[in-house]
Amino acid sequence: MATERGTASLELVILAPVMFAVLSLILVFGRYAETEGKIDQAARDGARAATAQNSRSEAETIARKVVDEALEDAPDSCRDNVDVTFELGPKAYEQDASDDPSEVSYISVRVRCDVDLTDLGPLPLDSATIDQTFTSPLDRYRGVAE
Repeated sequence: MATERGTASLELVILAPVMFAVLSLILVFGRYAETEGKIDQAARDGARAATAQNSRSEAETIARKVVDEALEDAPDSCRDNVDVTFELGPKAYEQDASDDPSEVSYISVRVRCDVDLTDLGPLPLDSATIDQTFTSPLDRYRGVAE
């Protein structure tokens, strides 16, 4: 019986760092997954809002505004260095009903940011880049204003 004294303390000393590292990884993956969802939603909302506009200039302005609003509750590190790329398909806002119906134009919004992971524990992690793109078809019958 005397030979088993202190084994629980020894087990705790050995397992505590491993458990702390696992907990830190859970926090890192949680922040990454949450931010990735927000970036994906921002790209989707931006592209859909842009397709509802009647001109090329309005589309890009609205897409950027919607992306900024969607990222209001994203981590500061992501919100401060977000990169939004806006791409219009061929003949976007120039098609009319007489064009070939198989030619579908599109609007694509790409949102990219770096998420800081250094504050989530002693793990040697720096940052992660999240890049999401969403493409939405442009309805040629929406009533384009000239």
